[in-house]
Amino acid sequence: MSPISALLRRLRRASQNGTRVVDARELPSLMLKHIYTGAMGSIYFSLLTGIWLVTFGSAIGLEYWHWAIISAGSSFVLVLQLLSAFLASRVGGRKFLWFSFAMSSRLLRAAAIAVAFWLYASRPSLGRGLFVLLMIVANTFDAFCAPLWWSWFADIIPRSTHGHFSGRRTSWIALANLVVVVPIGIMLDHTEEGYKLPMLVVAFAFAFLIGALDLFIHRTIPEPPMALPPGNFWRQVAVPLRDKSFRPWLIFWSAWSFSMTFGGSLSLVYFAENLHFKQDFTGGGIVLIILPLIGSMIAARRLGAMVDTQGVGTMLRWGHAFWASLPAFWLVATPRTAPVLLGVSSLVAGVASNTAVNAANKLITRLPSSANVPMYVAVSTCVGALAGGFGPVFGGLVLHASEGVSWHFGRVTLLGWHILFFASLVMRYSCLSLIRRIREPAPAPAVEAAGAS
Repeated sequence: MSPISALLRRLRRASQNGTRVVDARELPSLMLKHIYTGAMGSIYFSLLTGIWLVTFGSAIGLEYWHWAIISAGSSFVLVLQLLSAFLASRVGGRKFLWFSFAMSSRLLRAAAIAVAFWLYASRPSLGRGLFVLLMIVANTFDAFCAPLWWSWFADIIPRSTHGHFSGRRTSWIALANLVVVVPIGIMLDHTEEGYKLPMLVVAFAFAFLIGALDLFIHRTIPEPPMALPPGNFWRQVAVPLRDKSFRPWLIFWSAWSFSMTFGGSLSLVYFAENLHFKQDFTGGGIVLIILPLIGSMIAARRLGAMVDTQGVGTMLRWGHAFWASLPAFWLVATPRTAPVLLGVSSLVAGVASNTAVNAANKLITRLPSSANVPMYVAVSTCVGALAGGFGPVFGGLVLHASEGVSWHFGRVTLLGWHILFFASLVMRYSCLSLIRRIREPAPAPAVEAAGAS
């Protein structure tokens, strides 16, 4: 037996051990677990992304092109979701693989921060290089997780209540983030300047603890037996690509992903440096993290239910139409007006993006048969990642070409950032016409076997 065959055999045994049919009577407790593990995972990512991580990166000397590399590299590795979806079909299970990949990702992200912090005073260039490399590798393992988790989720949560439950889950996740993120932001603002970087590392350590607890609780959620798709790797990849009802989504998603990352992937660097958010953790946290969460908490449940009642296409249109407006706020914001303007844009983002994502996730997981869900998720992510991966590359080139250049119109000064944001705004709205061609997934059957694949 070859080493690969032996490895697959061990993975198959580990992956299929414990799979079972989920009884409908278990659904309330399983949904509750999905809510509080979702809250834990969201707290983990809230503290390890966005303004928090950008501030840490600035402290160790990262520049915008470092972030462009991380963003582009992390987008391109999403194509590896195709491999994780195929691997799940070979081993006949998802939970074991998901846990292994997710734990690897979180350990590598911890290593990236620890190494960069340890080396930033003695060998800063090496620390920055290792930070960029380890973050991309960590994001690679994160990429493997998505098709596995969404397929597992779709086999448990009934189709007819997918949108409503996702909205309810989002509301509770937002509340949990509010309870945790605000006190940490206040604590960091009251920390003396010389101790801010170590305190950030302490906040990251807390996030890792919560993230690990999330993974171990997830292991208690049962996995229904997985329906296996036929064919080899390329035949499985071809199924969503040949699906005429799925292709309009792939076309829209690739165009939207590029327009989003072209202006949005580096926007946090602009907020931190040009709008001075790195000097105000509490204010920056409220504007960039808390207000989107408040928007989600207030609206997610009702709008999630509308995904089920009004249809995926309608909610995709409305969600993306408002989501597309964000660069307009960035264009006119100044250090003095940023808290108000970006606060409004964050509320819009919290409501609109969650509505659009909820509708998109229902489309991707409910359009195909259960056996093909992992590959549909992976192909969708892959197409978006390839298009989105070029966004920060071209965005970085625009910033590089316009570095040190400004244009003055009376009291208004325009920078390369403004060119970037305006182009992103125009491209986002240009994408909206593509949504009209997207079809609705089939309605839920009259009698739904809850939790069964």
